[in-house]
Amino acid sequence: MSSSIQHIDYHSVKKLKSGDTNAFDDLFKKYSSRLFKFSVKYLKSSEEAEEVVQEVFLYIWDKRDGLKPEHSFNAYIFTIAYNIIKKYFIKKSKDNAFKDDLIYSLLKEENNLDKTIDYKFLLEKVELIIDALPKRRKEIFIKRKYYGLSIKQIAEEFEISPNTVENQLASAQKQILKELSKRKLAGALFFAFFVSI
Repeated sequence: MSSSIQHIDYHSVKKLKSGDTNAFDDLFKKYSSRLFKFSVKYLKSSEEAEEVVQEVFLYIWDKRDGLKPEHSFNAYIFTIAYNIIKKYFIKKSKDNAFKDDLIYSLLKEENNLDKTIDYKFLLEKVELIIDALPKRRKEIFIKRKYYGLSIKQIAEEFEISPNTVENQLASAQKQILKELSKRKLAGALFFAFFVSI
């Protein structure tokens, strides 16, 4: 993606990086509900989903010195959540003697997020793929995924129907996942989670 595109949370993340607790609170308020919904969708437990949210933001605070404001904070926190959720599944599979070989072996094989999902590497690849999208499709995707605009808001801004917006987003997602599928499965799974938000 062009370096001229500044992520919507850039200033908040920059303040958080320097230890600004108000910026931390603002980001927590903005993303905690979305992280909870994302987590409960896979864990099927409100209590565990709440724990995931807490773990994500504790991690963010502890590692704030290493934050990169120029990168998507949204993608970063969902990467962290994905890793935590994966660990929950591994623990459950062990505690409950869950023997689904396909799922268990996949999770165990990808136990180290730093090796299987290199955040910076994946985001760079995703941004290159997004850059290659047709101009209008790219603009719509960025408005939706980076700036959080609703389908209705995008339709009004571009003076097109909501159905057209949805079709463009679906096409963008399909194209991105197709490109990612040529790489590691973990990356494709992560991005599938991210774009479904």
